[in-house]
Amino acid sequence: MLSEIYDNNGRRFSTNFQFGDHIGAGYVLANGWDFSFKYQHYSNGGIRHPNPGINYAVLKATYMF
Repeated sequence: MLSEIYDNNGRRFSTNFQFGDHIGAGYVLANGWDFSFKYQHYSNGGIRHPNPGINYAVLKATYMF
C-alpha cells in the first residue's frame, strides 16, 4: 500500500494498492565490501486501469568497517 497514488510525469497509478516483484543477487567480499543488484517491479496486477507499472534497477556497494 503506497501512502499516495504514484504519479511520475503523467504515468499515474490508478490505486494506492500495488504488488511488488523483486529479484536480486549480491556478493560479500572478505575485505568488508558488499556488492548487490536488485530489480523491482510494481503494479496493481490489473485490478484497475490505468496500470502502467514501474520498474527499478538498484545497484548497491557497501563497505563495513
